[in-house]
Amino acid sequence: MSRTPFTIEEQEKLRQNPYVYNVTDYMLQFTITFKEKFIAAYNAGIPPRQILKENGFDIELLGRTRIGGISKHIRDEYKKYGEFQEGYSLTRSKSNLKNEESELNPSEKEELRWLRNKVEYMEHEIEFLKKISSLKNTKK
Repeated sequence: MSRTPFTIEEQEKLRQNPYVYNVTDYMLQFTITFKEKFIAAYNAGIPPRQILKENGFDIELLGRTRIGGISKHIRDEYKKYGEFQEGYSLTRSKSNLKNEESELNPSEKEELRWLRNKVEYMEHEIEFLKKISSLKNTKK
């Protein structure tokens, strides 16, 4: 997540792109279609900046840090799950979760959901701590 928020005007500009699923002050979420196009182009050797530019995104508005984050997130999602979801999600698709949860009783389902949320939260915390640590190391 970038530390510089999108302005209201920037958010409106981004929402006009058909590949934007959602945009908030700090987060830009993409459609499945865009993610599939991105990964195909990236695997063909096209740089992330060029992919984004060719798909109607303002490179200057996004900035280098966000572009790197976008690329990493899309590649990680594909590597981890082999498929994409609309927007931003660190969990598997709902159909996969329903198949696994159908075999559990209600209390086990609730516990499983709670544990998944806890793991996701901790993953976010770890990433945040890594970023803080890298910032401290680069300022020396």
